[in-house]
Amino acid sequence: MIRVYFVFEDPFDDSGINLSFADVPTTDPAKALKRVHDAAHSGDLWELLYPDDQEHTYSILDNKMSYLDISRLPNESNASTILPV
Repeated sequence: MIRVYFVFEDPFDDSGINLSFADVPTTDPAKALKRVHDAAHSGDLWELLYPDDQEHTYSILDNKMSYLDISRLPNESNASTILPV
């Protein structure tokens, strides 16, 4: 499991940006980063993070992503943060 941290434009934050993460069920960091990138641009990521907010648009800052392999931390992820491949 790869946890991808990303920065995105957030209309509700005073600074205009926010930091969040999604867990991707893969061991390939490149695949996880691409999945988060693709999900952000398709809207799937925002639907996962903000299921009740259909009216606001969020956009990811593609050059502000990093990852952490959490495969050996089984209690770290939960269903609400997993972005399916």
